[in-house]
Amino acid sequence: MKNTFYPVILGSFLLLVMGCRPEEIRLDDNPIPPYNGVPTVLVDAYLTRVYIDLIGREPLVDELDADRAALRSGDLGLDARLDLVDRLMGGDEAYREAYDRKLFDDLSGRFLDGTSLETLENEAQAQRNLAEQDSLAGGNAYIIYNALADRLERVTQAVDHFRLGTIAWPEVNRRFCDNLVYNEINMNSFNFINATFDDLFGRYPTESEFEQAYTAVEFGAPALLFGEAIEDKHSYLEVLVADAEFEEGAVRWWSERLLVRSITDAEVMAWRDVAGPDVDIRPLQRLLISSDEYADFE
Repeated sequence: MKNTFYPVILGSFLLLVMGCRPEEIRLDDNPIPPYNGVPTVLVDAYLTRVYIDLIGREPLVDELDADRAALRSGDLGLDARLDLVDRLMGGDEAYREAYDRKLFDDLSGRFLDGTSLETLENEAQAQRNLAEQDSLAGGNAYIIYNALADRLERVTQAVDHFRLGTIAWPEVNRRFCDNLVYNEINMNSFNFINATFDDLFGRYPTESEFEQAYTAVEFGAPALLFGEAIEDKHSYLEVLVADAEFEEGAVRWWSERLLVRSITDAEVMAWRDVAGPDVDIRPLQRLLISSDEYADFE
């Protein structure tokens, strides 16, 4: 008798395999969306990051939709990104106040432990009130109180004056180090000198630098720092923000904050040219936030 067992098994196996092949299903009312290289989630992530870094909040739904469409229409290219950055930095008047406030908040976070603009304004008014009370009482401390209020008000006005062009970036930073709140955070001359070096240069002073600075800040006596004469806290701060190391510190701080990585010395040197002799960090923000590295569309 002829054995037919194996052919039967083989035929059943082939039938089973062929019967399990997945069927291709297409729905006419559910077309496959077009794909142009960069997923929407990455575009939206970029937009959200730009809004937060420049004006301190996420985009609203309408803003997100409009800006995403604008970026897409520009092929996500550099020009389209620059248009977005320029608008948020104040090219569109609707965002100017928010950009300036974010700039103030960033500076306050760096120098004043995040003290709000309103707190500084209230403190300035409190010093004015103390000055008035002292004057009415026949005292002479009102001069000190008014001077404290003046310095606080110069901090609250620093970003506005910077936009108007009446002061440059070094003076903005000097004001944030020359006020009652900064003094209270960094009490006594020892802490003040170390804090200003760290905040402005990203390092602490050498022994020689500290001795010269302490002589001027603590005793109001003549000293020499970076080859420049100093004699008090005011002249000490002016020398710090006029030094080339301040330029490097400013470029490094803002670049590392935006790119979230360490910056090389070569990058610092290149981006100092972008910021220019007045160390204007706005062109630097514009360059970095529109860059391929920041966008991360790959």
